[in-house]
Amino acid sequence: MLYFSFNDFADYAQDKTIEEIEKVEEQNYIYEIKEGKNNNYNNKKEEKIINFLKEKKELKNFLKDFFNIYEIENIKYYNTDAMDKTNDSNIICKIEDKEIFIYIKIISNIDNNISYKMFSDSLKIMIKWCKNEKQENKRYPIVIPIVIYIGMDIWNNNINKKYDKINYISYEDNRINFSYNMININELKIRELEKINSKIAEELINFKR
Repeated sequence: MLYFSFNDFADYAQDKTIEEIEKVEEQNYIYEIKEGKNNNYNNKKEEKIINFLKEKKELKNFLKDFFNIYEIENIKYYNTDAMDKTNDSNIICKIEDKEIFIYIKIISNIDNNISYKMFSDSLKIMIKWCKNEKQENKRYPIVIPIVIYIGMDIWNNNINKKYDKINYISYEDNRINFSYNMININELKIRELEKINSKIAEELINFKR
């Protein structure tokens, strides 16, 4: 499981690169939106998945079936003002008795800047936690970032999985290598999805047919 830790956050906070990286993400977000006749269809696909994830039972089933996350009986949805600028294809939740956040983003178009966006949004979740919690009385949090890609275009996404941790280089090098968990519909087999007792798995099968 790939995750973004408080130590990763502290490294960037110390280097004072957070604002610069967020600016890059916001600028790129505009021109990454693709226009075309399939947009409405793609939006409906995203909406179906997000509606399932808004049901707590289905959210738990999804995390268990796809990521083997079982200790989530006390999971709750988490809202943060910092995320208001993002679209509706996002789910943020928190395990109540642990400082563990899960951030899920559903996309139907190839997005070469997804690393920046997932990193920037993970930072925002961490910043909100720092403002609201007494750090000395809490375990430092982690954010588990998940991307669900449901587009039909083949996306050979390069995810760095070295040591199952976040790997990054300095902002001055003008790029970031941010590891996140990804479900790519093109890499899923219908035979495997049929073994999963989940509405989301059923919907992914429908998308593939």
